[in-house]
Amino acid sequence: MTKGLIIHTGNILQLPDLKRKPGHTPADELYDALKIQLCKTFSNGDAEILAPLELSSLLVPEERNSQKITVKLFLSSPQPEFIKLALTAALNDLGSTCADLFLISWPAGISQEDGITLWNAMETVVDQELAYSLGISDVDTQAFVELHNFSRIKPEAIQINLESCCVVPPELVTFTRENNIQLLTHNDPQNILPTETLKTVVPSLQEVIWTVRYQTLLRCRGIIKNKGYVVSTYTA
Repeated sequence: MTKGLIIHTGNILQLPDLKRKPGHTPADELYDALKIQLCKTFSNGDAEILAPLELSSLLVPEERNSQKITVKLFLSSPQPEFIKLALTAALNDLGSTCADLFLISWPAGISQEDGITLWNAMETVVDQELAYSLGISDVDTQAFVELHNFSRIKPEAIQINLESCCVVPPELVTFTRENNIQLLTHNDPQNILPTETLKTVVPSLQEVIWTVRYQTLLRCRGIIKNKGYVVSTYTA
């Protein structure tokens, strides 16, 4: 019998044991944070593992307007019902009601029909004032243009992974410029936490359902003040 488990890393910028070395990828960062957290706190009976108080990600209310909140979702399968759940989990860690930008790592090989359903769920969180704007990463140019055309709430940002795409397609550059869309780069793997990787930390953990990362940036100085992850999985 399986049981759902939610894991919160808290603000990993406060983790003294987190390795920071050249070439340390976001996947490495998440793995190391989970290893530190789970080795200290995991119990088979847990339904949720909260971050310790010293790693709290809660924002000081007076500082909220000076910080930009960006949340990025990685789904293991394109199931729209997890979108609001994952975003809410990240916002709860921050003690905030709304993200400034909510990004989704576009699932590989998703059909247009499933893509429309998934994006509709993204639009719903804007309708419910859980996010001010939406973005997408790792989607090819034609699929992005089609998504932009059919969407009710247009994506305001697109992320390109320059490790897998050395040159930004000229058509994409033109389209984003003409439609006032932010063109951003990133180095996240599309599957930031494979199930096999999680099981090397705790073998009894099963499939990764979704992973969400949040970070806050000081608007006036461009400094990251807060970064954390929430992971949804199962225990055997």
